Amino acid sequence: MIGQKLGELGGGALGSFIGKKYGGEKGEKLGKQAGELVGGLAGGLLPFKTGGRVPGKRGKPKKILAHSGEYILPIGVPPTEQQKKAVAKKKRSEAKKRKMMK
Repeated sequence: MIGQKLGELGGGALGSFIGKKYGGEKGEKLGKQAGELVGGLAGGLLPFKTGGRVPGKRGKPKKILAHSGEYILPIGVPPTEQQKKAVAKKKRSEAKKRKMMK
């Protein structure tokens, strides 16, 4: 929800700026609307760079952001222990990088 709102704000601001520059007041309004739509959709996606379980009620559709080369397992196909360990290791590594950047 927060990502979606931030996406709407950022997309709206960018769309408004570009629209005003190239299309005057009407372009500004249309650009803002388009930016809010695209930004809101993108911000509402759940990123899974490090892998993991999609949150929410089992079987309920969710929007996610996948990266090329990733594999998605459907419900009923459990990840192997090796896959679980690899995801946990990746999450620890990413958390360590974020901590060092602070």
